[in-house]
Amino acid sequence: MPLFPKLLGLLLLLGQTMVVQGDDLVTIYQDALLNDRQFSAAQAEREAGLENVIQARAGLLPEVSLQAQNLWNRSQYQVEGGEIEHRRQNQTYSIQLVQPVFRWKSWILYQQGNQQTALAVTRFHGAQQALILRVATAYFEVLSTEEALDALRQQQIADAQLLASARKQFELGNVSIADVHEAQSSADRALAASIKAKSDVQLARHGLARIIGRQPGPLPGLRNGVSLEPPFPSDIDVWIEQAQQSGFEVQHQALLLEIARNEVRSRKADHLPTIDLVASQGMQQRPNVGTERSDSSSIGLRISVPLYGGGRTRSAVRQAQALHEQSEAQYEEAKRTAQLQVREAWLGVVSGMAQVQALETASVSAKSALEANQLGYRVGVRISIDVLQVQSRFTETVQQLSRARYDTLLAKLRLKATVGGLMESDLIELNRLLHLH
Repeated sequence: MPLFPKLLGLLLLLGQTMVVQGDDLVTIYQDALLNDRQFSAAQAEREAGLENVIQARAGLLPEVSLQAQNLWNRSQYQVEGGEIEHRRQNQTYSIQLVQPVFRWKSWILYQQGNQQTALAVTRFHGAQQALILRVATAYFEVLSTEEALDALRQQQIADAQLLASARKQFELGNVSIADVHEAQSSADRALAASIKAKSDVQLARHGLARIIGRQPGPLPGLRNGVSLEPPFPSDIDVWIEQAQQSGFEVQHQALLLEIARNEVRSRKADHLPTIDLVASQGMQQRPNVGTERSDSSSIGLRISVPLYGGGRTRSAVRQAQALHEQSEAQYEEAKRTAQLQVREAWLGVVSGMAQVQALETASVSAKSALEANQLGYRVGVRISIDVLQVQSRFTETVQQLSRARYDTLLAKLRLKATVGGLMESDLIELNRLLHLH
């Protein structure tokens, strides 16, 4: 019996360990695939878009219709000597097949259906990239706010120690009351900053929970000593060219342009005649008095030529041409936007790496300066305000370094997204840089 509580505690500890290990960047993304509502909407949009080609293809295939009716007829005849009444039941059955032979508009609509299906797939791939970015952004936001809170807690501990020392030294008459007030003020500011930092952590965690449908556990952060790699290829012009060709937004606008071009052709096709093959078979019981049944069948070509529609067709053509010009402008704007996004992401990576390197050096220097000032305060060559200022600069540098690292990683992901190359494998590679501290 005494072993049971120990075994239960071991199982609970093992379960908690499994939960902790399960909440890394990759598993968070996998949870998002199942629970993010924006991505679920994108999946439904793709499924709906896949039906476009099937519906458009129907315009090229035969149509078969069946008709049946049942009539009760009552006829009265006036004759010499009286009136004759005749009643009969009339049943009619017919089946008709219409096979399009020449419908140019239907063929254009079929091409549009293929393009609309491709558009739905492109949008879905764009939604996948957007999900990866949203997951990484929310994940790193949690890490950044938690590390900022940790830095403030360290400052609170240091301020509390300095405040206790200042009070003791004041009681001994070694420092003035101003030193106590300065230490108290710094401790109060650190407390206020910590309260806000705790709120930031909670908001960041709720933001991540909104994506994955649950509250995340402890999240692994960047390993100590991790060096950030520059983008490859190292030529920004290569990235710009690729973004203007394969970026999902550019692909999206290119497909819309093709759809608009076909829409102009479709409207013009309303001027053209259509030719259908029509075949029908019918049967009628008791069509008239004295006839029990009649059968009929027919097959032939039906030609329809539009002559005049009140000007609607010409107006529709002009409207489609205007929308085509709009799509051309939007396509060119998408290419320019892709170029700008590449430059922003590229500079985010390059300048971010330089900033991280500078802040890492500044962090080492700030820590050395802090230790020197703390030692100087203990031996009496520094006053409390000196230590407080250096402590505050060190905390700020640590926070800036943490934010710069995660911003640089996000910039690398955004750079890949601009060329349509952001995939789950990028998260797997990034996940190898993380470790649960």
